[in-house]
Amino acid sequence: MLFYNILSINAFFIFVSRQRMPSGAQSSNPAMNIIGAEDEDFENDEQPMVDDQCSHFNSIELLKSRPTHLLVFIHHVMLHLGNAKCQALVTSTHLSRLSNYDTGLPVLVSHIRQKRMMGMTPNEHELNDVESHRPTDRIPMEMKEKAVAESMLEKMVEANAEGGLLPDGLVTGPAFGPFPQQEEMEPRLLELEQDPPNWRGLASPEDLKKLSKKEIKRQEVINELFTTEHAHVRMLSVLQTVFSRPLEREEIMSMTELATIFPSLDEIIEMHYAFYENLKKMRQEDKYIVKFISTPLLNRFSGSEGEWFQKLTARFCSYQSWALEQIKSRQKKDPRFNAFILEAESKPQCRRLQLKDIIPTEMQRLTKYPLLLENIAKNTDDKAEKENINQAAESCRKILNHVNEEVKLMENLLILKDYQRRLDTSGLKPSNDLYSEYKNIDLTTRKMLFEGPLTWRVTKEKAIDVHCVLLSDLLVLLQKQDDKMVLKCQSKSNIAVQEGKQMLSPIIKLESVFLRDVATDPKALYVIFTWDSGAQIYELVAQTVGEKKNTEGRTEGEESGGDGGNKGEEEREISAPLVLSQERLEEVQKRLQTLGEQLKRLQVR
Repeated sequence: MLFYNILSINAFFIFVSRQRMPSGAQSSNPAMNIIGAEDEDFENDEQPMVDDQCSHFNSIELLKSRPTHLLVFIHHVMLHLGNAKCQALVTSTHLSRLSNYDTGLPVLVSHIRQKRMMGMTPNEHELNDVESHRPTDRIPMEMKEKAVAESMLEKMVEANAEGGLLPDGLVTGPAFGPFPQQEEMEPRLLELEQDPPNWRGLASPEDLKKLSKKEIKRQEVINELFTTEHAHVRMLSVLQTVFSRPLEREEIMSMTELATIFPSLDEIIEMHYAFYENLKKMRQEDKYIVKFISTPLLNRFSGSEGEWFQKLTARFCSYQSWALEQIKSRQKKDPRFNAFILEAESKPQCRRLQLKDIIPTEMQRLTKYPLLLENIAKNTDDKAEKENINQAAESCRKILNHVNEEVKLMENLLILKDYQRRLDTSGLKPSNDLYSEYKNIDLTTRKMLFEGPLTWRVTKEKAIDVHCVLLSDLLVLLQKQDDKMVLKCQSKSNIAVQEGKQMLSPIIKLESVFLRDVATDPKALYVIFTWDSGAQIYELVAQTVGEKKNTEGRTEGEESGGDGGNKGEEEREISAPLVLSQERLEEVQKRLQTLGEQLKRLQVR
């Protein structure tokens, strides 16, 4: 039980039962001194309670089996007894003796039961939280009770450090030694810190001799799956016990901040640990030569459990880039946070890894599952078993693809938020229509498909470096000026600006756009923007041929409604003559040819 990892229940029961009257005489009922005068009416009322909320306080044995209720009981007694009396009692009590053990406890339990009936127990919220919990495979009742009890105990220990609830002798003393970190005392973490032995050393020599080379290879891959899952659970636990919980406990970061840096961390740990435990149990039952492994694989990665696993891992991984950026930024600004991170990273549990190296482990783990499962299936002879393992591997690939998409969406959203924060639309003012339409544009309300540097060739003598942002319905050409991202109209001559004539907009609507390759330059393309009364031609040059094809393909895909730009050639040929004359096309080609030659010369330098 969690409680016995922290302090001795026997010690607590002994010092409570030895409480003395103020006069120094031994009380006939030792428990009565810790019950307030206002509670004397409950002294002899020990009728059993039928209320389910009070049933956990019917006996000491029931309390011992329910960590949350046990801590509430102890908290209640501490509040009545007082820290000074508890300290004096503990330091003078021989923990090995159980005299008066049964004398006062029944009355104490009866008293807390009566308090519960009246809704007067301390930590009523925590009790209700546990008792209203509906157990599931992901969060069984034992896990819920443990989590709530851990939280309560941390608060009690913090209060004790400030001269509060717990007597010092109960937490530290000759019988117990220094108060250890709770996480270090958990048997689960102690097991995870030890590398599991290889399957060959655990299986019997007789059974090993019977295995074929193919089966040995299969067992090696299964062992790799088990040992790497063990290592992964250990590293996730480091995030929890070395970083997340201490950051909250020491009030360096709020729960809200931690929830965005380590989203769903506790649930993810429990899922991976449950999978690890299933693999471990299977190995033990098969005497470390695993016969069938498809059932735990399908249970983990397929069906409703697979969907839940996908949802939580996508949430955790999608915040990864943002979390790393926040940690880096805060370390520069917050000396206390930086000192904590440096000290935490120096602990042996981190195994010389920094926090920025540990956070990506979940994403890295997801990429390994399909490969491991494919190798197991490859070396499996049983046809049905092989098919099921391949099915689990396919589920892993679907999960990985979904998580990759969510990660990319979140990264793109963060980029757009940064651009939106730095956006300056004042450069649209020369065009009243453009300024009115786009002065309050919100980039974050759209989906970003591509972004990268381009050269915008306005005239033969005028080329502008821009940052192209391809959205779901717009092509946006931003200019970087200091820390700002500027939307600025361009003109082919100064006269056009002075006379207020039509200018080239840095925002292009994709619904009326089509593209043309530049025959003389594989890195250049024409973006032709048409409307009822005319057209505009944009000459854009990518840094590489690959980037040019990426921009072109995505732009055509969006302009054609996401069908990859599969417009009929007839439609394209009809549209083109309305925009470009032969003379204009030749002029554009000459200029792009000149630009291509210039770019080649620059690349040689």
